[in-house]
Amino acid sequence: MVEYLLLLALDKAKLLETIDALRKLPKNPSPGVDLDYTMNIFGTWHVAVWFSSDNSTQAAEFINSKISQIPGVVDAFPVATFPHKEP
Repeated sequence: MVEYLLLLALDKAKLLETIDALRKLPKNPSPGVDLDYTMNIFGTWHVAVWFSSDNSTQAAEFINSKISQIPGVVDAFPVATFPHKEP
């Protein structure tokens, strides 16, 4: 599975309710997608979402059908990552 870091910009007027909705996402929010965790960050982006996916199509579908549909999500910037893990 490929791991992704998804950076989200949120509508500041809906910040708390959007963060709450993101925290309530299930561990497997979409087919082939495993949600690791969400975290608040400060700066241009407001929330980071770490998840893994079997392939890029499933990752894009998760972002478009689940994340982008949450009220208050203004922008999403996905980054494919290559963590340094021991085999």
